[in-house]
This record gives sequence, C-alpha cells and structure tokens, in this order.
Amino acid sequence: MAHAKMHGLDAVRWDDLRILLAVLRHGSFTGAAERLAVEQSTVSRRIASLEAALGAPLFDRTPQGPRPTEIGQALQAHLERIEAEVFALSEHVQGTSSELSGRVRVSTTESFAVQVLIPEMLARLRKTHPGLAIDLVLSDSETDLVQREADLAIRFFRSRRGDLVEKRVARLPLTFLAHKHYAKHAPRDASALSWIVLELRGGQAPDAAYLARHLSITPAMKTTSHLAQVEAVRAGLGAAVLTRALTRIDPNLVELDLGLPSPGTLDVYLVAPRTLRAVPRIKGVWEWLERELLAFG
Repeated sequence: MAHAKMHGLDAVRWDDLRILLAVLRHGSFTGAAERLAVEQSTVSRRIASLEAALGAPLFDRTPQGPRPTEIGQALQAHLERIEAEVFALSEHVQGTSSELSGRVRVSTTESFAVQVLIPEMLARLRKTHPGLAIDLVLSDSETDLVQREADLAIRFFRSRRGDLVEKRVARLPLTFLAHKHYAKHAPRDASALSWIVLELRGGQAPDAAYLARHLSITPAMKTTSHLAQVEAVRAGLGAAVLTRALTRIDPNLVELDLGLPSPGTLDVYLVAPRTLRAVPRIKGVWEWLERELLAFG
C-alpha cells in the first residue's frame, strides 16, 4: 500500500499542481482555466488525474461549483511554498545577470496608469530592461494579490488582508487644481466653484470627505472614475482636490489659492505576495518603481 501511494506521488507533475493551486485560488475550474489560458475541460481532466494519482478527492463537486475537501484545503499552503521555490529556481537557471527579464503583472488604477505610470515611468523601465514584459492589471478596486491576480500592486490605501509585503514609498501632496482658463475667471469664494468630486461605491472618497468637512457645496459633477475626474478638470469644467504632481504632467493645470486647510497627502504603497517578493524580476521591478515613485512625489 505504501508503495502504491509513493508511486502515485511520483506520477504527480508540477503542471498538475499548478492547476490545482489555480482552482484553489479562484474557486472554480472556469476561473482557473481563464487564469492559465487553457480550456476548462483541461482543468477538469487534470484535477481528476491528480485525484487518481493521490488516491483522494480534492474537491466536492456541488451545484455551486467545486468545494475543496479537507485535503485540498490543507494542500494550498504547501503548494504556494512549492510555487515560490519553482519561481526562485527558474530565476536562478536564467542566470545572475543584472538584466531583468520575464513577465511581471503590475496592478494599479487606470487613472494612475494612464496619467503617470505609462507616460512617466514605463518607457524608462523598458529602455533599461528591454527583456522585461509588463502586464498592467487596471482596476479601481483591490486586486487580489493572494489569488495571484497580479505580481505586485501600486496602491493608495493600506492592504486589508493576505500574506503580503507592503511598503509606503511616497506621499503625494494634495491641492486644489483647475485648468488655467477656468482659474482665470473662477469665483474667489471656494463654495461658489464648480467642484468635480470622486464618488466611490461603498464609501466616501477622500476628496469628497474633505470638501464635506470644510465647505457647504453641491458638486457640479460626480464620477466613479478618477480618470474622468482629472479629464473633467483638464476640460475646464471646474476644480477638484488632486495631487500637485499633476501640474508637472500638464502645465495647463494650476493650483488655486482658496485659503482652506491643506487637504493633506495621498500615500502610495507597493504591495506584493510575500512568496513572490524575493523573485528577482519582481524584486527588481519593485525596487525600480520605489525609486521612481519617490522621485515623482
């Protein structure tokens, strides 16, 4: 019996374990298939093969989807350690050159990517390390790094969960911005300005909270997109609480002196799964972004 079990373990391949880990992370065969760019039938077949090799069920098949058994749940932490070792081995085999290579998935907001990351930073990164391929995972919501939706993230809030490494790398001063043409004819009374406010689902955005504390206004425009908020200011539709750094990107944006208390700063964090932080290409991109973001702030 022991020999049979050992034979089963000998038959297990890393590709099968990688598929198992993807199903455990994404909670479905469909989600794992999309993440790994394979057919759902392939995932289902490989899981069945893995269960046969191990001699134990890893999932209960329910109408709501696969539910990991106790054995399946217990395997996840072990598989994540194996994954980290495989990453490290792969990087070692590729050599110890200072040249970064491989693919790194970076998560951030669409606004930051369009306004800052792409025009201000990624061109320099690609010029310095042409062997790197960068995938941008863009969302205003929190990308799940624990589920490997990205390798690292640029965030503007503290992470709330997961075995993650997090570091605040910059503090961007906030101020009141408007297009120079709007500013030229804007009323001096801050309450009379046309305010363009960010509206978050499930909570109040920092700019909206600040304006509610210090002014009695009805926003001229609300948007759930920070990118749309900035574009509205650029179009001369009104004023907004934004980062001062945007004036370096667009010289048509100017600060308004409203005699109000400072709106503070926007903290910028780099975040990565603990098991990936030391992988050379991810470590290299992290350190490069850290320098760039510090200089940008």
